[in-house]
Amino acid sequence: MSDTRFFTVRPLSKQPRSDLKDAFRVLLSSSSLAYLKLRAGDACQLSTADGLPKTAIAWTAVENIQNTVVQTSRTLQECYTIKLGEKISINRVDGPLEDIELVSLVECSDPDRLEKYGQLPYADQVHWAWALEFPLARCEYLVVGMVFELELKGQRRCFKVADIRPLNRNSSHTLFRFSENTKVTIGNDQEEAQEAQNSHLQVQPSGLSGISRQVDDINESLADFTLRRQGPKMPSFYEHSRGILLYGPKGTGKTALLGHIEAAGWRRAFRIGTSTFSKNVNDGETKLRNIFREATYYQPSVIIIDQLEFIAPKRSTLDSPSSASVLCECLDFLKDAHVLVAAATRHPNDVDDSLRTPHRLAIEIELQVPTAKDRVEILRAIRGCSSEPNDLLLEMIAEKTHGYVGADLFALLQLICRKARRQQMLKSGAINGFHELPHTKQSKDQDEAVNVLLEIHENDVLSALQEVRPTAMREVLLETPKVRWSDIGGQHDIKRCLQKAVERPLKFPDRMRRLNVTSKKGILLYGPPGCSKTLTVKALATEAGLNFLAVKGAEVLSMYVGESERALREIFRKARSARPSIIFFDEIDAIASKRSGTSQGGVNVLTTLLNEMDGIEELKSVLVVAATNKPNVIDPALLRPGRLDNHFYIGPPDYEGRKEILNIWLSKSAVHPEVKLDELAEITEGYSGAEIVSICETAGGAALDEEEETGQDQDVKWKHFEYALGQVKRQITDAVIDEFEHWRHASAV
Repeated sequence: MSDTRFFTVRPLSKQPRSDLKDAFRVLLSSSSLAYLKLRAGDACQLSTADGLPKTAIAWTAVENIQNTVVQTSRTLQECYTIKLGEKISINRVDGPLEDIELVSLVECSDPDRLEKYGQLPYADQVHWAWALEFPLARCEYLVVGMVFELELKGQRRCFKVADIRPLNRNSSHTLFRFSENTKVTIGNDQEEAQEAQNSHLQVQPSGLSGISRQVDDINESLADFTLRRQGPKMPSFYEHSRGILLYGPKGTGKTALLGHIEAAGWRRAFRIGTSTFSKNVNDGETKLRNIFREATYYQPSVIIIDQLEFIAPKRSTLDSPSSASVLCECLDFLKDAHVLVAAATRHPNDVDDSLRTPHRLAIEIELQVPTAKDRVEILRAIRGCSSEPNDLLLEMIAEKTHGYVGADLFALLQLICRKARRQQMLKSGAINGFHELPHTKQSKDQDEAVNVLLEIHENDVLSALQEVRPTAMREVLLETPKVRWSDIGGQHDIKRCLQKAVERPLKFPDRMRRLNVTSKKGILLYGPPGCSKTLTVKALATEAGLNFLAVKGAEVLSMYVGESERALREIFRKARSARPSIIFFDEIDAIASKRSGTSQGGVNVLTTLLNEMDGIEELKSVLVVAATNKPNVIDPALLRPGRLDNHFYIGPPDYEGRKEILNIWLSKSAVHPEVKLDELAEITEGYSGAEIVSICETAGGAALDEEEETGQDQDVKWKHFEYALGQVKRQITDAVIDEFEHWRHASAV
């Protein structure tokens, strides 16, 4: 096959057989079977998003289904953790499935039945094992996790397949055939088989790119839960951890990692979600206690809790609803049991503090926003065995996707593929006029198009990058700056200093560590109005490819108590989530004026800003840039080292700067040759960059007025500039310049 075909998982259209004989048949259309070179009854391999292949049996659907659909049983979905609507690929498996030498089952009856019947006596296990041979033989093909219900001696009990030992120990399949020589055991009757299952509790890194360090930390903890202990004997005071708390921004892979922990080889896994408490709090707490009690029956077992902050949030008042106390009680109940609780949350501070103790959720593992190196690994894992995008494009994507998490990168690649397909079809003429083709020719062209490999180019990538923003930035309704250094005239020294401040930590972190140089925390740009302070910061963000949050100082202030501080904290939270990023505070003097006893609200906002900036040193990769026309009114605490400690004066442009500004505007306009750039630059001495642009636009407007009067095309002439110079007055006086120069020297002392 030239391409991998993906199928959407759908449920069976009719009730499956009660003996589970058809549980692991995947129903496909006849044309899909032919495309995959499969016949009904052939073994096949299902590949899911997590990258772990599963074995099934291909079968012909009894009804007409689409060629992009595969029907599966609920048993298969549960055992293989495949969800309805998920996309999977199917491949042929050579040779027959292996016979089973030994199958080990454990009881999984619900707590009510266990309380009624009690634990299965050791003496009765052999009888139940003999009775289970019949339903297992009728099912024929078995998978770890299948559940069988059996009634014997007036008792109805449930048993789950815990381990399968095939004749071929090196088999990579997950589905095996029950034969007349297969031996059946229950519980601890075959201790070796059970220990073999639990001697390899390990999170497989397959499908988890960019978080190898976190996987290693988890596997180190799982060594405590192995029944057959390995390594040196631990001292008597050592206690294994009962819980792991994963935290990090949305889309960093917390849920996926929980799924891999669940599939690490436990005897049984349990899940707790918000639905457990959906109807009644008391019923939810009862269910919670039952789950923990049942988990102790199937040691080693794991309990998975996603979105812990919704189940056990930090209480703001004593009456706030939270199940933290019940969770604490259940975690304490585990004591030395081989039961691990693995939970996940976006913000650990949103979880009740009582759970974050050394005897409960002791191990906290952060899933950070991936670095450029991590992003390359994630992109390659998403690409899989495909040839597009090529390695060079993947490297380029990784360099330009600062702040993107795994989910963002996946969405980006999807959009890139769609854009590449559209461009390829436009070039081949498959879109324009496609509906006008005759039916026979249309079918022929469609078949030919399917066999053409997709080609992805750099333009497709750049176009998609404009539309897919990092998850943390989607709530920020800002237009990404499109300003380049070439759009700003003059200020070359300032540009170089800003480039070093931003680009060095990204490009040369090893050099900085070797020389013990830390990255910049904050930068203050000050100077008269209209001297390109805001434009400079926008160009800085654009050229460096960083995520950019622009904040007007006055916009943060609110008349309601606490709202300004909350807005400020939210700005920094988004910047940390989308790091490396730049927070630009324009008119910083509005929220950072010198403190006095009469402005309590402003003091609170300034205090919040100071606290947030102190946190940047630990979090890294967040640069605060502030601009002001009034540096003398800013509180000194904000200007000390470690905060806004780099001060750059941006004054009116010099002669060369004015020439560059004028040249940028004149190169885009129809200007008469009589207009001399050098002479115009001389006349505009003392004008700000904004005033020079205003002079040019006023001159252009005068030429446009003349064009409307005469009805003939007009170039911008010298007389138009003379008119403009009379209209646009210079606002920056020598006294204003002296004031800035005085503050500049005073702050440097």
